Amino acid sequence: MSDLSPLPLQAFSHVCVGVSDIDASLDFYRRLLGFEVVFDVELEGSSLESVTGTSGAKGRMVGGLVAGVMLELLGLGNVPAGASGPHLGYTNISFSVRDLDAVYRQVIELGFQPAQEPVDIDGVRMYR
Repeated sequence: MSDLSPLPLQAFSHVCVGVSDIDASLDFYRRLLGFEVVFDVELEGSSLESVTGTSGAKGRMVGGLVAGVMLELLGLGNVPAGASGPHLGYTNISFSVRDLDAVYRQVIELGFQPAQEPVDIDGVRMYR
């Protein structure tokens, strides 16, 4: 066993999700999950170029709260995907609800199509 201590983390900061269409994504997170915009910034310049490895990189980041958690939507429209650069990212973000079937129907009524119908996996009912 290592005698190294974990990093001295103080608190959760945010979840960042790379998106291909920031306006459509913002609409999804606002209407479906109540995303409350905290900031909306255009990104460009040497720092972004350094992070992306792409000259002339530009993008947009919209940060907001969903159920008290900071979520950042990151659109880097002109930055190519690749092994060494940023790419669109999907991370499982999970929420608990009282009535999964009612929420599933509400998602559809709001104009969004889930990838699957609700399923039970190892005693947990979910959909994506």
